[in-house]
Amino acid sequence: MNPMTIHVKQQKHDIALAPSRVVFYEQMQLVETFDDQSQCHMLFFYKQKYLTAVRTTRLKLHSYVARAFKEGTVYESPHPFLQALIETNIPLQKYSYPQLKKKIARPYSRQEQAKILTLFESFIPKKQLFQDMKSLFYQYRREGNMSGAYRVIRVMRDFAPNNRFVKEMANDLSYRKLANLYLEQSQTLMERDPLFKEMCASFEDHQRLLKKEGRWIEACTHQLSHFSNQPTSESYQSYRASLSRHFDSDSRAYILEELSQAIPSFQPVTEDLFQHYVVIENANAVVRLYTERELNLNEEQFKQVEALLEKNRFNETPENLLPFMKRITAHHPDQSRKLLDAFVIRLLETMELEQVHDFLKAFKKKSSLMRKVERMNEIHEDLDCMQELGELYYGFHQLEKSIECFQMEMELKPSAPEPLRWLSKVYADKKMLDESKAYQQLCVDVQKWA
Repeated sequence: MNPMTIHVKQQKHDIALAPSRVVFYEQMQLVETFDDQSQCHMLFFYKQKYLTAVRTTRLKLHSYVARAFKEGTVYESPHPFLQALIETNIPLQKYSYPQLKKKIARPYSRQEQAKILTLFESFIPKKQLFQDMKSLFYQYRREGNMSGAYRVIRVMRDFAPNNRFVKEMANDLSYRKLANLYLEQSQTLMERDPLFKEMCASFEDHQRLLKKEGRWIEACTHQLSHFSNQPTSESYQSYRASLSRHFDSDSRAYILEELSQAIPSFQPVTEDLFQHYVVIENANAVVRLYTERELNLNEEQFKQVEALLEKNRFNETPENLLPFMKRITAHHPDQSRKLLDAFVIRLLETMELEQVHDFLKAFKKKSSLMRKVERMNEIHEDLDCMQELGELYYGFHQLEKSIECFQMEMELKPSAPEPLRWLSKVYADKKMLDESKAYQQLCVDVQKWA
């Protein structure tokens, strides 16, 4: 994937940011970015919805953000999950803290507002954050909503566990019954406290919840982690279907490549990657995958590889293809003859004869073209065999080298018409008709003089 640039609107001017990584942790997503002065800016999201951007100098050691990067799931940029998160929230704008509080007041419950405020511990004075959370707590209390008030206290307890007010409220007898419901993981409580319900949910229930709330990027990340830990054909089919719904072909391939590195022994991922590389005609990736993952090709797959390499003409440095050719000829000895011949021809186009000969020693079973290369290596310094060597080079479409051999034969045997006849033929193949006619006439003259 290509690197991306994120544009964030500010009061005076927009700022261009290069993302470094994204972390998914609980309901939060944090994107670490850098400007052209190498200053860090953190972008905050809650349930995939953008909140604001904050310029960062340092993170408090035990802050929520520090914990997120330590315990959450991190994806380095570029990544399809990061790209999707940004693209679904454009345009992005930087909000001040007062603006942020107004922004989150309408769409989120007071419990969620308190949770969101914990993100900014490294950037807003903790005393200020605590007072704002306390205000949310008292709003519930004034309404007589003891359950809501206790939910905020639970957030505050995670944020400031040693605070005296938090301790007093957490242990208040008014909340004892609610505290017991949390210990029992009561179903009634689950319906009242969606954050607690999400924390306690099984994988399947969590997926249903995320999809219901439209949090499909989070669903994909959780599905990916679950599959990586417990790779099964069933879970893979489900995950592949999710990727197909939300990501294009290149993004799916990027994620599959990560999976292939993480669980190389899981064959369905390798096979899907192979098919993707074939479709986009990435011969180098096909070769690498076949060799590194020891992929077994069926007849149809072999034909696809053969057609791709014939079209590609082994454009990668041919010597890099030796492990691939050794493996494919060993596993498909009969079907790979044509491919092996094309490989030998390509080697002769890019390497010296002695190198090609040494290179082909790795193959135990020799094809007819390999035996010709052996013969060429035997006679390439024998002046009595220049005619034969030139004809062999011609058979490999090495026209320049065949010309060198025939010219040397002509000099050694000036009265022989054969090298002249061949030189006329080779120049005709090169569409150099004047030279071809000249050697043809010279051949006629030599035959007259004979």
